[in-house]
Amino acid sequence: MKFTRRKNDADRPRPPKRQTVRLLTPVIAIAAALGLVLSGCAAPSALVGSSDDTLIFGTGSVPRVLNPAVQSGLATATPGAQLFASPVRLNSDMEPEPYLAKSWDESKDGKTVTLHLADDAKFHDGRPVTSEDVAFSLGVVKREHPFGANLFGPVTSVDTPDDQTVVINMSRRHPALMTAMSPPFLPVMPKHVYGTDDSVVDHPQNAHDVVGSGPYKLSSNLEGKRIVLDKVDDFFMPNQEAPQQVLIEIISDENTLALATEKGEIDMMLSNTPSILSRMEAVDGVTVADEGYEGLGALTWLGFNVKSDNVSDKRVRQAIAYAIDRDYLVNKLHRGQIEPATSPIANGSPYFDDSLPRYDRDLDKAADLLDDAGYPVDEQGNRFTVQLDYDPLSAEMSSSIAETIKANLKDVGITVRIRSSADEPTWGNRVANYDYDMTLDNVWNWGDPAVGVERTYLCDNIKKGVLWANMSQYCNEDVDRLFKKAAAAPDEKTRTADYAKVQKILTDELPVLPLENQQYRNIYSDSVKNASNGPFGIMSPLLDTSMEG
Repeated sequence: MKFTRRKNDADRPRPPKRQTVRLLTPVIAIAAALGLVLSGCAAPSALVGSSDDTLIFGTGSVPRVLNPAVQSGLATATPGAQLFASPVRLNSDMEPEPYLAKSWDESKDGKTVTLHLADDAKFHDGRPVTSEDVAFSLGVVKREHPFGANLFGPVTSVDTPDDQTVVINMSRRHPALMTAMSPPFLPVMPKHVYGTDDSVVDHPQNAHDVVGSGPYKLSSNLEGKRIVLDKVDDFFMPNQEAPQQVLIEIISDENTLALATEKGEIDMMLSNTPSILSRMEAVDGVTVADEGYEGLGALTWLGFNVKSDNVSDKRVRQAIAYAIDRDYLVNKLHRGQIEPATSPIANGSPYFDDSLPRYDRDLDKAADLLDDAGYPVDEQGNRFTVQLDYDPLSAEMSSSIAETIKANLKDVGITVRIRSSADEPTWGNRVANYDYDMTLDNVWNWGDPAVGVERTYLCDNIKKGVLWANMSQYCNEDVDRLFKKAAAAPDEKTRTADYAKVQKILTDELPVLPLENQQYRNIYSDSVKNASNGPFGIMSPLLDTSMEG
């Protein structure tokens, strides 16, 4: 569905006019104070003044590092896409456009791609960006990114015949290569800075003193509170109209963040929460974009730890699917603003199969499956107890769904014990280390099944401690074979057919139960012109966005 800004009555008060130098206003001050209480951290340093040429982006996501080479997700990719340039970027049709690579060639068999780099790109320390840096960065991502094997697994070697030429050699055709070389997946890093140790994962300059290749350089990083980026004035691509400064303000409570945006204290935020999007549509001087983030393929799903005693049998997982009232979730809890999900491939993907079973609520089927699986009802009407965790980033998109599932499963004799987490890292640490039975999660397809879908199912991607790898610990050799065959398919017809087969297996075995297709949208004030409403939204370089007023 599309969200469009509602025409409002002229009497509604407008947000306050931007001031030349802003101080911390009451809303943000409250949020900052709450953050201090919750985190137990020392008080922040002096507030950052901002001018009319500053874009203030508000978010609840807290990055562990600012380098997307070693960390996936929105929190890192938001600053990372500004700090680091990539070989290509994607247009609204998900097609590659020149970035650090001004052009490229592909061999007839698709096994070799040659990049021709721009002549005048430089790192923030003034050193030129060379083919050696691109080859080094690709190797780091392949080795150290949480799903680097999916991004660059087919790459066997990278040749650098001269400073401006990169030759990527692969074992097979890799249809997702251009997506893998775009922000936020392949940040080009200076080898002379990050190549000094064996590993980049723990490099101290991932979070401070970052030396990037992107259109903004790091001014300061007050961890968990605020990131300040200054524009690179001699960037190799035109960015004259872009904001002189980007300030990423971290406010954990989404309602507080929305209020700050409504009051004009935050210029831009994004949300996938239906009530927030609807509420902000009604605010004069604020736009809820009607497009953007199509590349994410965001899904809400119920993930199962298939090694956990009570949910290891697929009949139990199918029974849980039949017991959950997804019609209520979609049409009551989320007001019909979100579409139900039936596949691990999001419904906006060209590989989505719309003929899959829907698991509409059927308590009789659920009870029969549980009986067959050896879970009869006892004298008190109970069968067994399971624990349910959830990502706490949005209450409406997590705890409310968890409470609904708890009530639904009670109807078939399953007792759900909900365990909340203080923050996303706490939840992530639990599920990545398999300390859970079931978890509500928000997982992204990332533009291509070879990048964002197969990683959560492949047997060799069961990596304890790695968030958003195969955290279900599910392993099926047929699924592996089909995913790998599809990723290397010689044509789109074959690829679509292979992904259809794998979707049928996964919706039968249900290592995860897809619940809803999510839709993220940018929300921004009238001061923001040409907001980043592309397929990866704010996780794209800010070259064309400007501030006015």
